[in-house]
Amino acid sequence: MNAVASANSADPHVQLRRLYISLLEDQNRFDEFKQLLAMYPADDVTEESDEARRVRAQLNARIAAWVCGEFEGLSASQVVLWRSIVVDERINVAISPWKESNIY
Repeated sequence: MNAVASANSADPHVQLRRLYISLLEDQNRFDEFKQLLAMYPADDVTEESDEARRVRAQLNARIAAWVCGEFEGLSASQVVLWRSIVVDERINVAISPWKESNIY
């Protein structure tokens, strides 16, 4: 692997783009992603439980498989954020770039 490829694999933006693309390319991946996120406890606790850690590890393993292994994994706070967006469908419309286009 050359220096450019190894630098890109560690870049969180590149990894995030690869995750987005893999979810957009395959509905089954998105459905599994959403299902695993739904299994992650939504409790507001400061320390991640063993069950939450297990679900996050399973989610990260699946993501790594989808993006051919070059994924560092989501942190607990990132999983909570993804869960709120994908499962709970909480998107902050106040800062959305599409807010103006939502007016009917």
